[in-house]
Amino acid sequence: MELTEKGQKTVKAIRNAVIFIVILAAGYFAYTKWISKDGKLSVDGKSGKPDLTVAYNTFTGVEGLVLMNGGMEPNENSTLYKNYGIKLLIKQMDAVKDTRAGLHSGDLDLVYCTTDALSVEMGSGSELLADNVVQIMQVNQSHGADAIVVRKGIDDVNSLKHKKIAYAVGTASHTLLLNVLESSGLKMSDIDGYQVADGVEAANAFKNNQCDAAVVWAPDDEDCVASQAGAKVLVSSAVASLIIADGLLVKQSVLKAKHDRIVKLVKAWLEGNSRVNTDPTAKKEANALFAKGFKFPEDIAAKSADKVYFSTLGDNINFFGLNSTYTGMTGERMYGRMAIKYTEVGLAKSPSPWRNVSDPSVIQELMNDKDFSADSKQGAAKVESFKPATAEIKKQTSQSSKVISLEFETNSSLLNQDDKILIDREIKELAQGFAGAYIRVEGNTDNVGSAAINDKLSLSRAATVVNYLVNEHNFDRNKFIIVGNGSGKPVSGCEANQDDACRAKNRRTEFQFIWDKNQK
Repeated sequence: MELTEKGQKTVKAIRNAVIFIVILAAGYFAYTKWISKDGKLSVDGKSGKPDLTVAYNTFTGVEGLVLMNGGMEPNENSTLYKNYGIKLLIKQMDAVKDTRAGLHSGDLDLVYCTTDALSVEMGSGSELLADNVVQIMQVNQSHGADAIVVRKGIDDVNSLKHKKIAYAVGTASHTLLLNVLESSGLKMSDIDGYQVADGVEAANAFKNNQCDAAVVWAPDDEDCVASQAGAKVLVSSAVASLIIADGLLVKQSVLKAKHDRIVKLVKAWLEGNSRVNTDPTAKKEANALFAKGFKFPEDIAAKSADKVYFSTLGDNINFFGLNSTYTGMTGERMYGRMAIKYTEVGLAKSPSPWRNVSDPSVIQELMNDKDFSADSKQGAAKVESFKPATAEIKKQTSQSSKVISLEFETNSSLLNQDDKILIDREIKELAQGFAGAYIRVEGNTDNVGSAAINDKLSLSRAATVVNYLVNEHNFDRNKFIIVGNGSGKPVSGCEANQDDACRAKNRRTEFQFIWDKNQK
């Protein structure tokens, strides 16, 4: 039946109304599904899929990125989205194995690591090596976030000998422990190691009197100290501030496929880091966002963040060896030195060299971004300078002491090549890592010759060692305290210099690490 003209108009109007309603419904569905009222972009639907997914553990060192992203989920109101066009999903993942599995499967684009312990994962048969995973960024440095807490009666590093110490194997905690023990010439075999899963478990073991000492994370160090009368922090990364650093890992294939996005992400992350470093308001916001996203008490997050240094572009340029004038701790030195130590304790197996597990190309690209690289807030952290040691510091009992035997010629204070190699291997990078510590260099002799000659000779030899470290490796001269003991401080059991072996032991150089008792 043919409709009248009026009927046709009515049908047409109904059809148009239906189309309009359908469009409105579709729009409302899209809005409610893909964009929430707080601006967060959903990741459920195809159009809501994040551009990048980053996994990080519950550590305030990620606050720079959380700040830029306005939280954990993709957010159209965030600086990261508005200025860089990136929809980012940050996943809280504390189990390292889960982050590596996600990286392998492709569910995660980028994951955290610690450069110092990375060699444990980069040895023969490593899945990370098979996947061509590389570190492309230094995210932060631990400046007090890792600490060794001890019970009453343990007053120096040497007192840790034979003590039961809780630590997480192959992590930053293990790195700190290895370095602290080395500062007194001790090894893991000299302690009763109590292996735990992480710093939280180590703290619980200490609070429950299951160990004599524990390597813990801030702010658990404060809880541990409060849990036992006389307990204290023996040493932390506030003193050993160039030993532990977080980094960012990515597959080379992902870096190539998502190159532009990853460069923008790293740039934004560094921008967020500089804001946290320099702007108290931004840092407070970052603390709140981290606390909410990681389900962490905000006041505790703030305390933890105060023990972290957030790395800038300048720090990354130094870290990747792109600054020819920088002589401090690079990623290659940090990784390579700990690769040796983790190999010695059986955790690393033929670790791949740094050049194979790192890629500085993202940082190099940002170096060529003239406006960004010229930003004063992106400058590297200033090298810690020392005031001349006070009389109190000079006389302070050292917290640790490492002895090395330098083969000086008779009546000579000249270093030979073997001496220099020994200093470089045993002292130089340890002294760099303990950036906040004074080092008292004590020269000692046997009793052959007059006391006056030996006093002068021991002082001259100590001064020669310090001059070498200052002139060849650019240490601050004020970091060192020079002492000549002559033959007045023989080692225990060799007080009479009774034989060649004892005389050799007494011809020693001691490197005693001293730090402000309030700094720890």
